[in-house]
Amino acid sequence: MRGGWRYGAGRPGWKAKAEQSLPLDVRAMHHRGILRRSYSGTWSWTWNNGESAGSIGYEFDNDSLLLRYAIDGQSRVQHVRVVRTRCHYGGSRPWFCCPVCNRRVAVLYHRGGRFACRRCQRVAYLSQSEDVTARAWRRQRKAESRLIDGYGRPKGMHTATYKRLMEVIVECETVKDERFWAFAQRMGL
Repeated sequence: MRGGWRYGAGRPGWKAKAEQSLPLDVRAMHHRGILRRSYSGTWSWTWNNGESAGSIGYEFDNDSLLLRYAIDGQSRVQHVRVVRTRCHYGGSRPWFCCPVCNRRVAVLYHRGGRFACRRCQRVAYLSQSEDVTARAWRRQRKAESRLIDGYGRPKGMHTATYKRLMEVIVECETVKDERFWAFAQRMGL
C-alpha cells in the first residue's frame, strides 16, 4: 500500500497507457505481408467506436521501415530497423529495433512525436495501475466468462475446473467485500 491521496491504489497511474496509445505491431505488419522488399502503403488506427485515430505512410525496403507522418501540421520521417530471428522449424520472425535503445521489440508506440518501445516511451498497461479491488473485479470477470449464465457449468468442463473457478469467484467477492468494509470504516460509515 502507498500513502497519500492514492492510498491503496497500487502502482502510480501517471504513465501513458498502452491501450490508449497508437501501437505499431511488427507481427500484424508481417501477417498482412507488408514486410516485403519495395512495399509501401498506409497504416491506420481506429478507436473502439470505429472513429479514425490516425494514420501513417510507410515504405519497407532492405530491412528498414520508413515511416512518414504529420504532427500538428509538421511532416515527420522516422527510420525503424527490422531484424529477424530464425525459428526452430524454419522461417524467421521479424522484430523492430527500437530507434532509441536498439532493443528488439514487437511493438512500437507513438508518443512525443516519435515511435519507440514501451520502456523508452514510458508506457504502461492499464492493469499495472489497478488497485486491489480492480484486480479482483478483472479476475472475477475472467472466471465468470468461462461459465454459463447463472454460474452454470458448461458442457464438457471438468468438475474440478468448475469448482476451481467458483473458488476464484468467491475469493474475489471476499476481497471486494473486505476492501469495501475497510473503506467504510475509514469514512466512518
